[in-house]
Amino acid sequence: MMEVADSHAQPAGFVRRYVFSTDHKVIAKQYLLLSLMMAVIGGFTSYLIRWQLAWPETDIPGWGPIGPDNYNAIITMHGTVMVFFVAMPLLLGTFGNYLIPLMIGANDMAFPRLNMTSFWTLFTASVVLTISMFVPGGPAAAGWTSYAPLSDNPIYTGVTWGQNLWILAVALEFGSFLMGGINFLTTTLNMRAPGMTLWRLPLLVWMEITAAVVFLLSVGPLIAGALMLLMDRTLGTSFFRPDGGGDPLLWEHLFWFFGHPEVYVVALPGFGIMLEVMPVFARKPIFGYRTMIWSTLAAGLLSFVVWAHHMFVSGMDPRLATPFSVTTILISVPFAILVFAMIATVWRGAIVLSTPMLFALGGLATFIIGGVTEFFWARPAPTSSCMGPTSSSRISTTRFSR
Repeated sequence: MMEVADSHAQPAGFVRRYVFSTDHKVIAKQYLLLSLMMAVIGGFTSYLIRWQLAWPETDIPGWGPIGPDNYNAIITMHGTVMVFFVAMPLLLGTFGNYLIPLMIGANDMAFPRLNMTSFWTLFTASVVLTISMFVPGGPAAAGWTSYAPLSDNPIYTGVTWGQNLWILAVALEFGSFLMGGINFLTTTLNMRAPGMTLWRLPLLVWMEITAAVVFLLSVGPLIAGALMLLMDRTLGTSFFRPDGGGDPLLWEHLFWFFGHPEVYVVALPGFGIMLEVMPVFARKPIFGYRTMIWSTLAAGLLSFVVWAHHMFVSGMDPRLATPFSVTTILISVPFAILVFAMIATVWRGAIVLSTPMLFALGGLATFIIGGVTEFFWARPAPTSSCMGPTSSSRISTTRFSR
């Protein structure tokens, strides 16, 4: 009998098997290892922040005193590392790569080489970000949001190559997850096992592909904004410089148009994990499967029309505050449905308080506490509503122009 070759046989050699691998499981472990390594850097910066807050103006052993510029740089690196290089690689890169093919009955991702390229692009971004901390002129010190014009003109911070490399690292990271998101979608839509319709997909898969779609649709403007910011810094353009006719608020709009959907890019996979754990350890079927899917899709769509609530006190036209306040409150509805469905899933179940279930219940409690405060935070600040659009814009421009 003729033997059929195994198309997924392990490649020979350590490098091909564990370094430049195209196996989705190995790549998932690479994402996990990279996110843990970056978490060490993020955790160390957190330690430095707390040391400075607890004992200001003291020398840190092996580091020296932390002045205002260094403190801003540490804050910048901490936020950037934890959001872009820990949370996203862990929740999307690790769990998405490892579990999506297994849960839909596929042998691997649709584009294994693209999957490998996605990881090594992220690895390159991590190296660039790490190098940016040690270049002449100092690291980026404009915050993880890199608001213009502080990040736009080197004369404000004295930062040169550090901020430039920060922009490059973040752009590479976005490119990496663009490749990963395309892989997630193509794999889920085209490589499901026979009989597995979209309405039979595990909820974790639904959450992962919804997060991928949200990321794909929101990241484009920020990549363009990063390019404009880099051009302002290196070529003398004035997209965000008030003294050259630019608008600093443009960067905030571009950033938060991505930055708020990014919240759900990170949160939805976490919800998916909780929704897979709860029915198992409550020994009950998931409650409201289709309702939760529609709620997830609604939350993904609404995430694109709430970004300006991050900017209520930024100096933008206060007349925009009311519609964004309404959409901010509205987006709590689909997440409230998810919360009630989780509660209904564990209600009167034969609950086993194992470690995964304790984490899931703790996550549910934390989200409930945070969700209750949303109704208060969604209200725009009175100072912005009392200030006319002309005066607020004048104050913002005057402050940035000095």
